[in-house]
Amino acid sequence: MTSSVIKVENLSFYYKNQSILKDINLEVKKGDFLALMGPNGGGKSTLIRCILGFLKPQKGKIWLWQQKNSHFKEWFKIGYVPQRAGNLIDHLTPLSVKEFICLPVNWYKKNINYKNLELLVEKFGMKNLLNKKIGELSYGQLQRAYIIRALILEPELLILDEPSIGLDFFTQEVFYQILGEFHQRGLTIILITHETWLLTKWINKVACLNQKLFFHGDHESFCIFAKKPEFFSAYHQIEHTHW
Repeated sequence: MTSSVIKVENLSFYYKNQSILKDINLEVKKGDFLALMGPNGGGKSTLIRCILGFLKPQKGKIWLWQQKNSHFKEWFKIGYVPQRAGNLIDHLTPLSVKEFICLPVNWYKKNINYKNLELLVEKFGMKNLLNKKIGELSYGQLQRAYIIRALILEPELLILDEPSIGLDFFTQEVFYQILGEFHQRGLTIILITHETWLLTKWINKVACLNQKLFFHGDHESFCIFAKKPEFFSAYHQIEHTHW
């Protein structure tokens, strides 16, 4: 039986009396590559922040590997790249790129796998930038540094919030191909994205969120569902004609 990595039960979240998420039930199983989609303001990033414990929902339960997320301790099992991560860097920071990438090693007091580090910087085109100051990188390079940092401890779950925004010469096609390779090795991935035309060969699950969860299932079923009249109109802001 495929084990559950994340289980969200009857989750609702409000901000200043405004409903952001309502009665969300969602399960991510080991080996899933889930595309989390929906219109801007639909609650996708809020849901992820609730799962990671950054926000506390007013209603519902969240389980990580069968543990309540409020009791969960093994955060090193999760790699996370927040939305527009490149904007979060203080350009006065003295950290080198290598020191920045290796921060989780220090946080969780783990031993670094230098073979994994070498593989990651090679794949993401950062090998020659390790000794630069992190504040000297371009936006696209910063995005890649965040992605490598999320993978440095070889997590079991990778969560990416629109990670390819701002990627420079490092093309989106190559980026998603690398994600697909990691997925094939057993990595469970949740990807918030609007760029689904690049993902059809990799993803196996889709969730559509606009305050409520309108769909959660396999990619093939979603292709059929997206053509139905009852498919919520706000989602049509996102291009999906490639299905």
